[in-house]
Amino acid sequence: MPSSLARSIEALLVASPRPQSLSRLRLTFGQEVADAAVAELLEFWSGRGMELSIKGDDASLAPSKDALALLEHGDRRGRRRLTEAAVETLCYIAFHQPVTVPDIEKARGVALNQGVMDSLLDSGFVRTSLRKTNSGRAVMYVTTDLFLDHYALTSLADLPSLEEMEDLLNPPVDDYIENDSPQPQDERALGLEMENFSSVSDTVQSI
Repeated sequence: MPSSLARSIEALLVASPRPQSLSRLRLTFGQEVADAAVAELLEFWSGRGMELSIKGDDASLAPSKDALALLEHGDRRGRRRLTEAAVETLCYIAFHQPVTVPDIEKARGVALNQGVMDSLLDSGFVRTSLRKTNSGRAVMYVTTDLFLDHYALTSLADLPSLEEMEDLLNPPVDDYIENDSPQPQDERALGLEMENFSSVSDTVQSI
């Protein structure tokens, strides 16, 4: 059975909406003690449905690859495709997590259909995380390691910044090359003689 410290770190990984920093664990408990506890957890979860996933300096508990493969095989026929609303919601959660349903509705400007969240939870890309608030406990939504694996991300830091997203969606006008427009010789090669354009123009003006 894992030690008391290993079980405490395990509980932290389960309750936390984000992976935990190994450097921070070492700073808190001491490098030798923290590494020994992590090694215990690696051995304890080896060969189980969940596994301790370590990517760089981040540690988290996630479904094992074998378990995911079996689940995907068994659920392939019944899995729902994500709708446009679900994809938009997933993007918002990824960039602003942890978030609540009211946060999502305020950002998108529309009421959030329960089916949208159900599809995201079913996909495994999103999970719930309870957070304390002044009014009690609020259900927060965060992305999972499966989301990172599916989109080939090492961590959330690999996501493009909001400024980069703006550049992708609205490229500068200067990026367009003037010579991309068909040249006269190209028009003739395509059977679009200039005289044809003139006759079409005359016809349009006469209407």
